Amino acid sequence: VNLRPLTVLVGPSNTGKTYFAVLVYALRQIMGGFRRLPVIDHERRPFFDLGSSLPGGYAFTKEDIQDFRAKLDAEGRQFNFSDFPINLQDTAWITIGDPYSLGEFIGIELERCFDLESVSDLVRLPASAKMEISLRASEAKQDLWSYALCVTDSGLSSEGKVEDIVLLPKGWSAEELGIKRELQQFQQLLEDSLREDAWITSPFLLDSFEKHIASAAGWYGETHYLPAARSGIMQSHRVIASSLVARSTRVGMERFPELPTFSGMISDFLQKLILFEEDRSSEGSMAKAADALERETLAGRIRSNRAFAGGYPEFVYRPWETEKDIRLARASSMVTELAPVVLFLRGIVSTGDMLIIEEPEAHLHPAAQTQMARTLARLVRAGVKVVVTTHSDWLLMELANLMREGKLEGLSKEQNSDSAGSASLQPDDVGVWLFREQGDSSGSTIEEIPFDWSEGIEPEEYESVAEALY
Repeated sequence: VNLRPLTVLVGPSNTGKTYFAVLVYALRQIMGGFRRLPVIDHERRPFFDLGSSLPGGYAFTKEDIQDFRAKLDAEGRQFNFSDFPINLQDTAWITIGDPYSLGEFIGIELERCFDLESVSDLVRLPASAKMEISLRASEAKQDLWSYALCVTDSGLSSEGKVEDIVLLPKGWSAEELGIKRELQQFQQLLEDSLREDAWITSPFLLDSFEKHIASAAGWYGETHYLPAARSGIMQSHRVIASSLVARSTRVGMERFPELPTFSGMISDFLQKLILFEEDRSSEGSMAKAADALERETLAGRIRSNRAFAGGYPEFVYRPWETEKDIRLARASSMVTELAPVVLFLRGIVSTGDMLIIEEPEAHLHPAAQTQMARTLARLVRAGVKVVVTTHSDWLLMELANLMREGKLEGLSKEQNSDSAGSASLQPDDVGVWLFREQGDSSGSTIEEIPFDWSEGIEPEEYESVAEALY
């Protein structure tokens, strides 16, 4: 599956759409996004030992640092992966080649996200002895790196390859890229690494390079997952949260030793709701997209209230032309379904992030489903990468209309780049992938549905269902 700015997964139930979406979430959680360098996000390494070492060691000489700094200081000179000191290059290679590095952390995150006792439980089909995950990162038709992970009953194995990536293009300027301050901070970090008491390691330096320099160019972002069960969670999250906190004490654990568990996505979703802080002063493209969803679909506003500082937030719905709030437990299923979308846009999602939404059309009238399609398009235009799973013909038809609109704008050369304006989409920015069960019950096949000017992007199965009904 080639992830585009908007990636849509369609097909019958139980063919692997959610399985794939969760896998994308887990991979991005470990790395802080699909990055230009195959580095584990330092802040996400729960078992990272600052005193440990990888093969090849971490030692830097003063000459290494001086040579490295000279290359970074030479603005305008193309800077490649091969310009890193050899131990930094080795660290990147080891990260994707050693199953006890990236592979181990991916295994742990997959167990958390899928709520598994062992990562080998991912192999669902009895006839299969293994599960293989293959990932290739590329940008502007340039391959950056590739990674393959194999899961079997006996454990994990992995292999990878790093290309000689162009990290800073020829003619680059810190001023033009907006990374002057970040470059100074990273260079100071290089100097600090020479101190005798320094704990700075090669993985940390690679991660810092990404965060100080690459993130400024928009290559780094958070990942957010809105699960299919979000409507029920929104109605009961205060009860769930307070119950979990009550049981988190030592006495609580002793009293309730056998606690049911959430999947990682549900847990992360709940945590973001509990910690939610609305930015009421926000006027950016995210806030405008949230406002449009409230105006066009909800006919009211989703609000966040806290009874006291540090308390659990209570989310309410206030219809237009009223001064009365309605608790989500009493609101319609459409309101509770769209409430987390509004909240995430208003206080959590930022430009450069990825937002994964399972079945955004759930509980929505067909007209509201088409309005949701426009919300997804606005997010793409605002720089958010979006992945959705859907069964909605209405949503697909409206996305096709928005792609036609984008193509017409391109032909007329009047395309408006204002992310808060037109909700049109460029066809190249959208990928629709059909998950289809194989006839021999050996799994699913996945193929892209090409956009057609007259036919749109409708799966053949939808037409077959319509004909059978007729």
